[in-house]
Amino acid sequence: MQTITPAPITGIIKNPGIGYQTFYKSAASDTQLPSSTMYIRVNWSEVESAPGAFNFAVIDHALSSAKSAGQRLAFRIMGYEEGNFGPAGLKNGGVPGFTFSFDRFSGVWFPDLTQDVVQQDLAALVSALGQKYGNNPAIDSVDIGFVGDWGEFHFWHTSPTPPYPSTSALNGLTDKFLANFKVPVVIGGDVRAGDDSAFKYAIQSKVGWRVDCWGNYASGWNHMRNAYPAILAEAPKAWQNAPVILEPCGVMSNWVASNYPWQQALLWAIDNHASQFSNKSSPIPSVMLPYVQDMLTKIGYRFVLTQAQMPTSVAHSSFTLRLNWSNVGNAPMYFERRLLVKIGSLVTDTGITMKGFLPGNRTDTPIISVGGLASGTYSVQIGLAAPGNLVPDITLAIAGAGPWYTLGNLVVGNLVP
Repeated sequence: MQTITPAPITGIIKNPGIGYQTFYKSAASDTQLPSSTMYIRVNWSEVESAPGAFNFAVIDHALSSAKSAGQRLAFRIMGYEEGNFGPAGLKNGGVPGFTFSFDRFSGVWFPDLTQDVVQQDLAALVSALGQKYGNNPAIDSVDIGFVGDWGEFHFWHTSPTPPYPSTSALNGLTDKFLANFKVPVVIGGDVRAGDDSAFKYAIQSKVGWRVDCWGNYASGWNHMRNAYPAILAEAPKAWQNAPVILEPCGVMSNWVASNYPWQQALLWAIDNHASQFSNKSSPIPSVMLPYVQDMLTKIGYRFVLTQAQMPTSVAHSSFTLRLNWSNVGNAPMYFERRLLVKIGSLVTDTGITMKGFLPGNRTDTPIISVGGLASGTYSVQIGLAAPGNLVPDITLAIAGAGPWYTLGNLVVGNLVP
């Protein structure tokens, strides 16, 4: 037997599903940090011009930009925002809803989600989205969205404030997304304040959560001290099943200007298992940048192969490979990547998945076939790839060029049946 002990590496690793999210921009224009995910929010009116008339060109365009920059896309559909007055096509189609003022804009309209006609429309829309993006490997995650200001599940800037959707309507929205999307699904954390039962239902259904005022330590009531502890208390293990994603109130420069304890906010992200964050593609203050870079080495999954054992030679049709792993990050991988073993030109998909590998240690012992190989000396390599794909795409936190990592050489003799 031979034992291989790879050297771990430090520094930022760009891998899918973790780290810094660019915001409405791709990594081609936001280059301040490595990024594997581009995030956008899309107005409901942009994708549904009339009941049942769907057009996803705006999402397709963003997806194309993300792909060109080596990123995946995460997105949310929102009911309205500043300057957008809601899904007018539904209103003009006779769908029931509510008219109100939002911020400084009057005449904003939002459908009544408790009505069957709205639920049926949402079912058709989410189904159409799911058919196109629900199992697309280029999609990083999807927000449930739709409800409230910016799709954040609150109506804080509205007058008169429309009634909050019923629990059954919100639960139905969660069910629709989970039925149509295989990629990670997240919901705005503010639904907890709006309807605690609906938030619990989403979390129990293995939905992740996203918040939009990370780092807000304003005097008096603030999100970090008054809102987010309640989310954490009710969803302490949600991160084990789906992502925790953070976006600041304003941008990080506001943290510095307001003298917020921003180092505490960064540590909070690590301690509470955030996988990704954004700064709305605004420049990160120079005083913060080294600390943000350090945070990026700690959030999300980070796989270290601590030791491998295999024979120096084999005269039978297969051998056992022993791999000792550590996930030294703060979260698991939320999508499928399988262990591949390559011997010469022979690639074996072991079927062993890294999805759900929580922080800590584990050992895998796949049995690897060498049948069909001629006698000789072969390099043995490992990699992590999507199901059905024999080309790895995950960077391990060990020395080596990757995404194929060489363990050592194996001598294949005249095989004995």
